[in-house]
Amino acid sequence: HGFSGPHLEPDESLGIDVPGYLRGTEGTRQELAGLQGAVKHVDEQFGRWLQTLHELGLESNTLVIATTDHGIAMPRAKCSVYEPGLQVALLLRQAGRPGWHGGIVRNELVSNIDVLPTILEMVGIPIPANVQGRSFAPLLDDRPYVANAAIFGELTYHGYYDPQRSIRTETHKLIANFSTAPSFQDPSQQWRPRSDPAVPEAPAATFHPHLELYDLVHDPWEQVNLVDKPEHAAVRNELARRLYQHMVETDDPLLRGAVTPPQHEMTLRLLQGDPAAKKGG
Repeated sequence: HGFSGPHLEPDESLGIDVPGYLRGTEGTRQELAGLQGAVKHVDEQFGRWLQTLHELGLESNTLVIATTDHGIAMPRAKCSVYEPGLQVALLLRQAGRPGWHGGIVRNELVSNIDVLPTILEMVGIPIPANVQGRSFAPLLDDRPYVANAAIFGELTYHGYYDPQRSIRTETHKLIANFSTAPSFQDPSQQWRPRSDPAVPEAPAATFHPHLELYDLVHDPWEQVNLVDKPEHAAVRNELARRLYQHMVETDDPLLRGAVTPPQHEMTLRLLQGDPAAKKGG
């Protein structure tokens, strides 16, 4: 099976644009065509919802949000803290509010934790002190807004234990890897993966370094790790300091050692004959 599933067709009507972190092979193009077919289907459903809001007279005071929980399921994207894994769709539309519709694009750094305080501000509910995100409603309302200086990314486990933390500024990304897992988890939607990343050349024989540093201005696809380059030591040290400080401020469990994955706990329960574990409880 793949992105499109048995009830959808791949879509190449607008061509296939292979992003720079993938090799432009036929297999890659086939997977991307399947993804585009799925996106087209979802887009059609959003069209139905928006039309219904219009017909019910609810369009002007309804906020519609389209977003995702991670990047696309391609190699070195989903299941990673590289840019294609952290970047998600975020579209907001409220027809009755200037600036919240009409195809306006903003390039400031926002995080998914900023969505909650944005909604709370819009509906007039005070933002609790323990909410980590910052409302970006002023940005879209064209009011004074101070952009985020950095965005933090986290991965602990998905298919397997692979703890990573990252800090991303306008110009650089620092990744801290806390295991010697393979260089990336492959989230392919095919039984036999069709797509290959541009780097590393030999994924099966490549494993995480301790730290990775990328210049996002000159290397937006994060292909060249600069962490050991003397001329980038000052940037590396500053981002490392800020990332560690963030981990302390958020009480990151990795500060106290490895995080026990669910597989570990479930297996122990099965060994002890826990009847609830057999039922997946």
